[in-house]
Amino acid sequence: MDEREDPDGTFSVLVAEHQAVLRTFVRMLGVHPMWVDDVSQEVFLIAYRNFADYDGERGFLAWLRGIARKVVANERRKEGRRSRLFQRDVAALLALAIDETPLQSMALRDVHSALRLCIDDLPAHSRELVRLRYEEDLDSDTMGGDLGRAGNAVRQALFRVREVLRRCVEGRVGKEAWP
Repeated sequence: MDEREDPDGTFSVLVAEHQAVLRTFVRMLGVHPMWVDDVSQEVFLIAYRNFADYDGERGFLAWLRGIARKVVANERRKEGRRSRLFQRDVAALLALAIDETPLQSMALRDVHSALRLCIDDLPAHSRELVRLRYEEDLDSDTMGGDLGRAGNAVRQALFRVREVLRRCVEGRVGKEAWP
């Protein structure tokens, strides 16, 4: 970053402070895990180019989220060429449900951290189910074929794993922390 364009380093500090939360938000908008870094980077580039227009009253994270929504909407329009996004309806509902208050951002970060820890605590076979479903975006029938199990058995196993994760996250952050 050129010091002439960010002489006091304010933008750099704000990026460092908000990049993890922005990545989580971008992921919650439905961006495929493989593309979260690219989309987040694009958001920061747009923010950097328009930093002179930033209104400090609004809050930097709220501004970034607004940019992220537009970037993801543009990606959805391009989705026919390259499939970076999935579960559009769920992503749209999540985007609408997220309030832009710092308190909820902190709660979201806590839930995200707890979920990561809970996934790490899962037995290897359960972690593999989560990885195949949510990172590889495979359906239960495809997963079943890969694992030598029936699709229905995979669906039931995923249901049980999600329940274990829900209880684990609730135990770590409490029910009231869910966004």
